[in-house]
Amino acid sequence: MLALLAAVALADLPVHCLRHQVVGEWTFHLSPPSATRSSCGHKRPDIPEQQPELKLDTSTELKVDFREPNVAKVGGGDTGHFSMIYDEGFEFEASGKDFFAFSGFKVIAGKNESHCEETEMGWYATKDRKQFGCFYGTKTPKAGFLRKEEVRTATPDAELLRKAPKSYDTPTTREYHAERVALLNTNAKTWRAKVYDQYVGKSINDLNTRAGIRRERVSPHGHDAKHSLSLLALKDALAKSDEIKKNLPKEFDWRTQKVKAPSGEEIPVLDPVMDQGDCGSCYVVSSMRMLSARHRIKTGEKDPFSISFPLFCSEYNQGCSGGYGVLVARWSEDVGLMPASCGPYTTRGQCANYESQCATSDGTKYRADAHRYVGGYYGNANEGEMMQELHDNGPFVVGVEPKDDFMYYSDGIYQSGSMQHSPDGWQRVDHAVLVTGWGEENGVKYWTIQNSWDNYWGEDGYMRIRRGDNDSGIESIPEAADVVVDETKGARVASFISQI
Repeated sequence: MLALLAAVALADLPVHCLRHQVVGEWTFHLSPPSATRSSCGHKRPDIPEQQPELKLDTSTELKVDFREPNVAKVGGGDTGHFSMIYDEGFEFEASGKDFFAFSGFKVIAGKNESHCEETEMGWYATKDRKQFGCFYGTKTPKAGFLRKEEVRTATPDAELLRKAPKSYDTPTTREYHAERVALLNTNAKTWRAKVYDQYVGKSINDLNTRAGIRRERVSPHGHDAKHSLSLLALKDALAKSDEIKKNLPKEFDWRTQKVKAPSGEEIPVLDPVMDQGDCGSCYVVSSMRMLSARHRIKTGEKDPFSISFPLFCSEYNQGCSGGYGVLVARWSEDVGLMPASCGPYTTRGQCANYESQCATSDGTKYRADAHRYVGGYYGNANEGEMMQELHDNGPFVVGVEPKDDFMYYSDGIYQSGSMQHSPDGWQRVDHAVLVTGWGEENGVKYWTIQNSWDNYWGEDGYMRIRRGDNDSGIESIPEAADVVVDETKGARVASFISQI
């Protein structure tokens, strides 16, 4: 028997490291800074199986002590901050520079080994983005590795046995979908499911690809109660959230907002719902929709930013195989943004497709700025701060961990029943969407999200999902960034394209 699996659109590196495994003293080796940013040996986009060798021709050492929950203490006395990037890596600030690297990993005999005591080759930039370099690091003392297997699992569900496809590649029937939907509508109280004609005839693998499904995450060995969120910390977070919410409206949604364009025309803040197709690009779609909307709110400029440019060119993510919104924003801060007219969306592109004139076209150039997790660092978000960010700055990206019923959502306020928190603030999420608003209906609070599965899905491409209980992990990884004028007038984009 097969059912839709939990999606993993956001995570496609074979690594799983948590904050308590990163906390401690590290020694980092830095290449000399350069005015030209490089890929540091990574492919564009990054390919997990082709990580660069940890070797620099010349390097300097930097010692940093990471302390709970987000302090980076540099040898010599300076203090900065660090944050996990989900379970894939970490970023930190030290000595006037911003650093990011994936945690170390290896695939041996088909099994993944997470080497949380070291990094892959990473990138650093001065805060003004005028100097760039590469680095790698090792934790002292060395910690043991974690082993994680790539496996597929299925949830037993006796009601579906009769109509389940025989294999992942067998086309699904209408009867299979209809029986699944009937079961969901029997149990759901605040929302409804429906059969989508577009899903009938597609195999489980086809549907999994659309949702970004890749593999099952296995929890690390050695978890114990001392790493769990304390009740006191949770109480303080709830109190802080409640205080913020007192000054915000009961309902708010950017879908109803318009801004005045330079021509005087009133235009919607949000871009229309789109279909990401058979590419695990949800994290880039939602990120660029966020940046385009926030830029429109500030300037009234109608044209959106290119999704394909970071999707197929960023070394910080894995293209159609997955990635993270906060790294899309970081890359767009380090390199720059490109108009969508220069890089229209496609699921079959490659970085070499971009022509140099796209970087040198007339007009003001822009880049992302202040990429961040709402709450200051990964694992520290709360409902009130998310509402404040949304109200003050515009839509932002969240990750969700959808159960198999997520794809059948039709209307109403979705509730999955999955609301738990995990150690170190980590919680599995596998699909990225854009938060556009909030509200309340019949006493049930909800977020409004824009999905990227076309407007036939859900409520014209949108979903309302329970708010305040971290349903499906929606309040565990809110990612935001701003848009500013590129002070280099597109020089970094032009430099990047010249290296392709």
